Amino acid sequence: MKHGRRLARRLLATWFVITGSLLCVPVWAAFTASVDRTQLAAGESVQLTLQSDRSGSSDPELAPLQKDFEILSRSTSTSLQILNGSTSSQRQVQLVLTPRRSGLVEVPRLTWDGESSAAIGLSVAANGAGSGGAGASGAVAGAPANGVAHVFLTTSLDSLQPYVQSAVSLKVQLYSDKKLYQASLDLQGTADVLVRRLGEDLTRQESRNGRTYQVITRHYLLVPQRSGDIQIDGPVLNAQVADASGRIDPFLERMFGHLKIEGGLGGTRPLRLRGDALKLVAQPRPPALRTGDWLPAQQLTLEDTWRPADKVIAVGQPLTRQLRIAAVGQSASQLPDLSALTAMPAGLKSHAEDATLSDQVLDGHVVGQRDQDIVVLADQPGRYEVPELRLAWWDVVSNQRREAVLPAVTVEVVAAANSASGGASAAAVPPAPTTLPAGTAPAASSAAESTAASAPSGVTTATDDSANPWVWISLAFALLWLATLGTWAWMHHRRHRTGDGNPLQPTIHETTGSAAQARAAFQQACRDHAARPARHALIDWARSTWRDDAPVGLNALARRLDNPALTALLRELDRACVEDHAWNGDALARALPTLVPRATKEQTHELPGLYGDSR
Repeated sequence: MKHGRRLARRLLATWFVITGSLLCVPVWAAFTASVDRTQLAAGESVQLTLQSDRSGSSDPELAPLQKDFEILSRSTSTSLQILNGSTSSQRQVQLVLTPRRSGLVEVPRLTWDGESSAAIGLSVAANGAGSGGAGASGAVAGAPANGVAHVFLTTSLDSLQPYVQSAVSLKVQLYSDKKLYQASLDLQGTADVLVRRLGEDLTRQESRNGRTYQVITRHYLLVPQRSGDIQIDGPVLNAQVADASGRIDPFLERMFGHLKIEGGLGGTRPLRLRGDALKLVAQPRPPALRTGDWLPAQQLTLEDTWRPADKVIAVGQPLTRQLRIAAVGQSASQLPDLSALTAMPAGLKSHAEDATLSDQVLDGHVVGQRDQDIVVLADQPGRYEVPELRLAWWDVVSNQRREAVLPAVTVEVVAAANSASGGASAAAVPPAPTTLPAGTAPAASSAAESTAASAPSGVTTATDDSANPWVWISLAFALLWLATLGTWAWMHHRRHRTGDGNPLQPTIHETTGSAAQARAAFQQACRDHAARPARHALIDWARSTWRDDAPVGLNALARRLDNPALTALLRELDRACVEDHAWNGDALARALPTLVPRATKEQTHELPGLYGDSR
């Protein structure tokens, strides 16, 4: 009897506990938070599900998540359930999160309609050590300590202490042993460092730790715009990868049961990998070279080729000088215009063709190359000396000033063929060469040459035309020479006109939204007198305007705009950014309403160095 009463009391206590628990569940479980995984590799995402049984209209407070997580996506659903005449509703918010750091990361307590969820701990694999060289990044995104990551990034710089406004090569390599969907790799520049992608991606395969990876290599060009310590965010990979769990959306799972799928609906999840921050220590210009042009390079070559090679031409015949400058550690757009450095003696006229610019990566270093043809014409026979061409540059390897020199050359101009009495022999036997000082016009060496030289002006000599048929032949050649000069002058004038297919006029794409936004940001920065934001917005504007051939830096932009007044204002802007002093942007805003180069080059002079005070 006593045993029966004891058993009854126990059953009654158990019933109260169970009943109390059931009564408390709706209150305790009004707001819950759960994740689909607690162990993550670097860059992997986690799905956080927030569920509430309350019937309010508010949203959960998500601000606490921003500290340690990025929210990649968000979806909301509401379900209504009727059971035995009783109606209940449930609201659910699903978030896809990626951790901002590795190690133990906690999903914090969140609140929704006055209820709080429990904190959830996650373990995120740490990045592994990078591979390769003194310029390699200190860590490799996505490579855990055991070295068996499915996807990871490596970065390496060819120089950690470049000179200001020199070119730095950044190599980014993406390793993956799984298929990536909708993958994109991005590297953002700043006002302190210009960033531009170089060339095409290279793909190969490599075995590591028993796994076969597909390796995609991409190169970037970095140009520091000021001296001192500079840091920019590393490259970011955004992609979709197959979901290892293969589970579909929980709502579909409740309707159709637990399903395992490969790809397709619900078969992928976001992946975001961040490379380590890139750090540079940009060296200033040497004190002795704080004025004038600044051309730092690891190596520089300057060469020319003449056509014809013997540099002997007839009057009216073109002579072409092919100039080439190549520099290791410089971008092509930063190399100077050699045609502006080329002086011609009196009696010779020159015309510079469009320059061809190219950048490539050789042995891990950026190599910029600029090729340009200069066409030379003479209107009188004689011997002319083209002076030497000198180009100063700074050797960043030996830290000393150097000069590249092209020696002076002699150009010999003979009279046009069959222009003198004696017929074909006149072309075969050139007149005796005469060395002339600069600025002195050559004199005619014979009566026949005098006749040929004066014919274009409409003056002829008194000659018995019937006795000498060569006079008519000489006159015909003179008229042909006149036509040649007229055609050349017309082409020269047309080449420097605006519009109508002018090859010197870059294609303008200012109707794009990005260009309009950058232009508006530039004008606003000028109104705010904010130097660095103005420079950053101006470079973005130029990059959006010339998408296929964007100038790198203010120096290249000034050369393209070819306006001395604008050059002075851009120098003032750059000096304010470097020296960090007050700047007034009203003048630059008024002078630069649009990015359109001048219609013609009135003179072929070298623009003054933009970075005279860079340090």
